[in-house]
This record gives sequence, structure tokens and C-alpha cells, in this order.
Amino acid sequence: MAADSVLAQVLARVADRAKAGTLPVVIFDLDDTLFSTAQRNLFIIREFAADHGAQYPDFARVAAPLGLDDMSWSVTDALERAGLAAGSPSLAPSAFPSFWSARFFSNRYVELDLPNPGAVDYTRACHEAGALIFYLTGRHVGQPDVAEGMEQGTARSMTVRGFPFWTGRCELTLKRHAKEKDTEYKARALRVAESLGGEVVATFDNEPGNCNMFLKRFPKAVNVWMKTTWNPDDNDASPELAVIEDFRMSDGAP
Repeated sequence: MAADSVLAQVLARVADRAKAGTLPVVIFDLDDTLFSTAQRNLFIIREFAADHGAQYPDFARVAAPLGLDDMSWSVTDALERAGLAAGSPSLAPSAFPSFWSARFFSNRYVELDLPNPGAVDYTRACHEAGALIFYLTGRHVGQPDVAEGMEQGTARSMTVRGFPFWTGRCELTLKRHAKEKDTEYKARALRVAESLGGEVVATFDNEPGNCNMFLKRFPKAVNVWMKTTWNPDDNDASPELAVIEDFRMSDGAP
């Protein structure tokens, strides 16, 4: 099914359920679904190169020409594809990963993310048609005096970028802490979505494994694989999933 048809079908379902008096729920993942993480990753790479280029000249050399289109699901893979040999001392295996993770999973750096094409307008269209927007993300909540979280940066980013957030019929679910197991988190999050008293009419995610899980849990919904970037070691996407690459509709809608 063409992307336009998929997106239009979801909007039609939302409107139909709302008109019938049922609360339609649409589940959206954030990273590499509504948002692209490419700018966050690229900024961190450039910052490391600027701070540690003298110590790791190969890293700085490879990082210099990189752009947003060079980013992928794994920042290490992106560097290796750009010519930084795996295992090279200049990759800084002990320095760069910790430098990257301390920034990538933080409030300040998450605000660097840019919405994927059409994401803001389409999410707003779903909300205006009557949907409860359920943001389901693997980002985590901070723990006082232990670790910074991502909830404040996420809220600011969504507000500044124009996503429905403070307007009612919006829910944001995050991990309780960074190390919470995905299986436990997902089970808890979906129970929350199901407890809202509505009907899940559509789900959007970039990870095939998550999409397959939604398909199993909500077989009557329109379950969409956002085919942007994803874990190559994840399960194959079910052929029953709808597939899109962005949220743009060719006729200018929504």
C-alpha cells in the first residue's frame, strides 16, 4: 500500500472512531520515527573530534567530511563506513563510546533532533481529528542524584518543534531508568496505552521487532513500519506491516 494511502487510512480511522464516540489512540515512537537522530549523532562526533582530535587524528580526519546523510542506526557503523578501521586505536574504543552515550542519552543533546519530513503536520492532523497521541519511546527518566534523564529535553523539543504535547489527549511514556529491560518496559507501556479507555487504531515505529509486537498486540490496527534506520540485528519486518519512509502526503494533506 502506498504511503499516501496508509496515512490517509489512519486519519480516516481516527475520524470514524471519534465520530462514533470511541477514543482513537495512535502510538508513535520518537527516535527515527517522528524524529531523526542524525543531527544528535553528528554533533557528538564533531564535538569529540574537536575536543580530542590531537589525540585521535584518524577520528578527526574521518569525522571532518561527515554529514547528516552519513549517519545510520549505529554511530560506530557510520564511522567505520566512512573509513575508520574497526579496532583502530584512533577509534578510541574506551573514550568515544562513553563520551557519546553521556551526551546522546541526555536532555540537552536530545533537543538537537529534527522532525522527520511531515511528522509534525501529520501528528497534529491525527490529534485534530480526535486521536489521543501516545508517544512511546525508549528514552528514560532521570534519577535524582544518580543520572540525568531525557524527559525535560524531550518535552522542550516536542513543544518547540510543534508536536501536540500540552494540548490534552497526549501521553508520553519513557523508561523508568536507562537500564530498564525493553521487554519489561514495553509490556508496561502497552498496558498504559490499553488502560486509556480507547481503541488503538494505528502504531508507528522504526524497529521491525517493535512493529511485529504491535501487530501481534493490536491486529486490527494499522501497524506501520517507519523504514528510516533500524537495528540490522532486529527481526525481519512482518509482510503484514504497512511501510512508509516519511509522513509527507503528495497532495499536501494533512
